Amino acid sequence: MENKEKSALAELGNAVTAVMFAVLAPVVALGGAPEPVGFKEQCQKQLWVTYRSFNKEFERTGQFAAMGITNRCFFAANTINGLAKPYCEYPLIWKGFKDYDWSALDAQAEDLVKVSPNARFMVLIDLNTPYWATHKFWLDSFTDITHAGVMPEWRNRTKEWMLDFIAYAEKRWGNRIGCYILSGGGTSEWYEYDRGRTSYAKTKGWKGWCKARKLSLGETPPTPQSLSRAAFENLVYDPAKEPEKIAYWKFHNSITANAILFFANAARKAIPKEKEIGVFFGYYLTSCPHQISFAHLDASPDIDFFIAPGNYSDRAIGGGAGSQLVYGTALRYGKRFLHEIDFGPHDQTQWGRGLWKTLEDDLAGNTREAAFAMAHNANYWWFDMWGGFYRNPKVRERIAALKKVQDALKPAPSVAEILIVCDSESLYHVNEKCPLERAFGQHLRNKLARIAAPYDIYSFDDLPVLDMDRYRLVCLNSTLLITPERTKFLREKVCANGRTVLWCYAPGVTDGKTLDAARVKEWAGVPFKTPGISATQMEGWRSVYAYDYKLFTPESLTKIASDAGVHLYLDKPATVFAKEGFLAVHTKDGGEKTVRLRTKAAKVVDFLSGETIARDADSFRVKFASPDTRLFKVER
Repeated sequence: MENKEKSALAELGNAVTAVMFAVLAPVVALGGAPEPVGFKEQCQKQLWVTYRSFNKEFERTGQFAAMGITNRCFFAANTINGLAKPYCEYPLIWKGFKDYDWSALDAQAEDLVKVSPNARFMVLIDLNTPYWATHKFWLDSFTDITHAGVMPEWRNRTKEWMLDFIAYAEKRWGNRIGCYILSGGGTSEWYEYDRGRTSYAKTKGWKGWCKARKLSLGETPPTPQSLSRAAFENLVYDPAKEPEKIAYWKFHNSITANAILFFANAARKAIPKEKEIGVFFGYYLTSCPHQISFAHLDASPDIDFFIAPGNYSDRAIGGGAGSQLVYGTALRYGKRFLHEIDFGPHDQTQWGRGLWKTLEDDLAGNTREAAFAMAHNANYWWFDMWGGFYRNPKVRERIAALKKVQDALKPAPSVAEILIVCDSESLYHVNEKCPLERAFGQHLRNKLARIAAPYDIYSFDDLPVLDMDRYRLVCLNSTLLITPERTKFLREKVCANGRTVLWCYAPGVTDGKTLDAARVKEWAGVPFKTPGISATQMEGWRSVYAYDYKLFTPESLTKIASDAGVHLYLDKPATVFAKEGFLAVHTKDGGEKTVRLRTKAAKVVDFLSGETIARDADSFRVKFASPDTRLFKVER
């Protein structure tokens, strides 16, 4: 591992970072609230609202340009996808070592400029193994990225291609290129599919990794069969008896991060300093049961921005959507993330999967996704994956209206009073094949999204720099590891000031050296496996605990949040996104509803219609369609 990689990983530890680029605009902190760490730096970056497709889609590119969306992402791909279709409709660019067909790259750019003369490009560079090189390396990095990532020859040959690509692209198209996105691994999103399988290259890498850390953990990595068993309820590895399993998942996740660092470091030296480097990475809230094996639990500040699709498990109308990233960590480092809106419309059979069933669903759903990005000062792109997603003129009209809302918005801090804490260090101790693992991923976020209150998501490692005063409810549902150092910090900063802290399954069951279920009571207030949801008044704070994560429903969480003093914007279930000056409400069921504001507003305006809804009010009545997503400007 290079020194730069070591220092970067040491700085971030195992925190999952999410990052992106933003808009030059005045920083507005309303209401006298302190700005979060990194907020000013984030707001000095450019904002990208973009159109993207795997296909050529010239007509749609021109239509989006006419709507003011001239940022266009295209994929200079050398590989095929999991559906056995090429990612790119143009000829192969990388034909052999030091053998390139640059005319295939020029054709993509030239065709887009014809229909969008002011186009500015986000360029994805495919770092995966072309078909002609798979026998050379005896693997395909699309399915075996952690095996390729430990091979110096694969890394060096791929870096050579990347640098040659950048050199040509900068010379020919540099005045239009705003950023490069380094793509590799599974679905070109740096996924790993091996589920713990070893190989000659990976075993060699494991030996070197252990030797560098002076760990005596055996000559070969643990097998997939071994990794799928754990000493404690088949869920938590015992650090005294199974240290090799915990260490293996750290090694496994670090390979992808180190490979990305390797390429990013080289790319940074080859592009102008004002241009940024992005990557699909940092998927903590990902599909179960792959939270650990996907190899997305490690990261670095060398990457300028991370990208992730919207939450796959809560896309239906009435759902909370959200990102797979721990996007609050991006803010900590002064970055923005990019929210990928890739939801197929109701009449799209290949990708829609029937979640959106009507045109009204399409309008409410796409508005919800854009509102999520707006509320978090994020970049986003409309991903017309295989074409046809935005063929309906009504959908395009809504996207054009949303672009105008985006243009009128200013960056502003979150007003959430609920904090979800993602703990990747604890996840290394988990057997993801056990169904109980679901407690630590998407479930809690998906249910909290329905209680009519916004939430923030940060990593455990971010807590020391966060201003915790705003948070009334802190969810530490994945914190199994509580060391003496964590104990001191939690008691001083988190479990204090009358705050409610929510735990799930077995908080503190391991201290990194031993396992002991008796420790759970110290944090939960009740013994491990106490039935139901228990609320216990502790010294200066309140603990809420449930062994069974399924007990945390929208109804139970609404009561927990209300008892904690969290402001609920509606009496009925709804998805709410909010920041200073901006409020979005998504609902499946229509009708007239009362919306309660945190503080009195001088005026409330419907962003899409321009209608003034209320003046000098701390609440207002408004009629929702069924379904609906409404965006409000809240003026002090």
